[in-house]
Amino acid sequence: MKKLTGLSYIFLLIGLFALIASTLYIPPSVPQKTSPISGISQRADKIIRMNEDNATKYFWDCANPVNGLIRDHSQASSPSSISAVGFGFTSLIIGYENGLFTKNDVYDRIWTALNYFNNTTNMHGFYYHFINMYNSSPAYNSGFSSIDTTLFISGALFAGQFFQNTSLQRLSDRLYERINWQWMTNNTTLLNMCYYPQSGFSHYYWTDYSEALLMYILALGSPTHPLPGSDWSAWISTWRTNGQGPLKHWASSDESMFTYLYAQAYINFKNLSFNYVGNLWNNSRKAILYDISFAQANTEYETFDQGFWGISASNGPNGYRAYGAINGGTDGTVAPYAMIGALPFVPNQSKLAIIKMWDMKNQTFGTYGFVDAFNIEDNWFSPVYIGIDVGIEVLMTQDYINGFVWNYFMKISYVENALYLLGV
Repeated sequence: MKKLTGLSYIFLLIGLFALIASTLYIPPSVPQKTSPISGISQRADKIIRMNEDNATKYFWDCANPVNGLIRDHSQASSPSSISAVGFGFTSLIIGYENGLFTKNDVYDRIWTALNYFNNTTNMHGFYYHFINMYNSSPAYNSGFSSIDTTLFISGALFAGQFFQNTSLQRLSDRLYERINWQWMTNNTTLLNMCYYPQSGFSHYYWTDYSEALLMYILALGSPTHPLPGSDWSAWISTWRTNGQGPLKHWASSDESMFTYLYAQAYINFKNLSFNYVGNLWNNSRKAILYDISFAQANTEYETFDQGFWGISASNGPNGYRAYGAINGGTDGTVAPYAMIGALPFVPNQSKLAIIKMWDMKNQTFGTYGFVDAFNIEDNWFSPVYIGIDVGIEVLMTQDYINGFVWNYFMKISYVENALYLLGV
């Protein structure tokens, strides 16, 4: 064994001190880095909740408290849209859940409206699309609309499910049960779009994929006047596809984004697979991604060039238009409700768009949340809110947060019966 020299002793002592020091040393805490996506998401979530609260208030402020009717758009001269009333029922209940209204106030407002519809003019349970805010007369020469009655009754059934075992639920059921879906086919295998007292059924029937998905499911589930399953088969046989590869999807005729959102706001299609047409949740997601890719491919429009998408029916620089992701279907106008309504399907893309809109909030954000539509190239930002556009924002936001609308609507027995009939 070698003897330690004086120098060796010194090195040994230094090593011992280093060892002891290392056991006593506590490194300072290093803050965790937040990923860019995580930071964006947290910032967007705050904006999303703020927008939802503002949008929800539309359905309280823009209503006639005497009869519960809700304005089609935010201008004081606007008539009521029955589809806005249906979205309003659901939005008011969401508002109660989020602490904006009391439960009694929401119940009373919805009860008032349901009583109005119980006693107002209808045709086999179908209502005029637009109604004077103060009496039962039709506005805009509208007829008895099948899809707008569907959106109205969807909100009524949701309210009934939320206020279970009450007079409100019994009344909403009664309004649903008197709808004669068979009559609206006009002795064909397809639902007609509208009936006019002066001229009869319209020349148009529901063909192609569309928001009528919700209507057909409610029609199939009716306990009084149901459509046969063969009518569902007749309808889906008219569907056509658009897009290539992973973006190929069952497409609405105008590729307007709202057609992929309305039914999905009420029915959770995530785990449902239908014969022949497959999973319609995935179909909506593909259609939304197709919309995004269409905008990215058309950056000659400044709005698209700045990263916005959401091409859907809305106000525009030259009036209301059924914008869509097809050639000739756009002038560069986008609808915030489409980008917000897409949250459950493409949350990251939606949140990036929401933050971009918020960075322009002086132009894009107002009393009832994000504006109805905007076009940067034309320096145009809609001064008017539209009830159904505001409504789909509220419903889809809450579905994204906690599935609130789905959780109630999917438990309605009529919906369960229809889905059972369709084998899903």
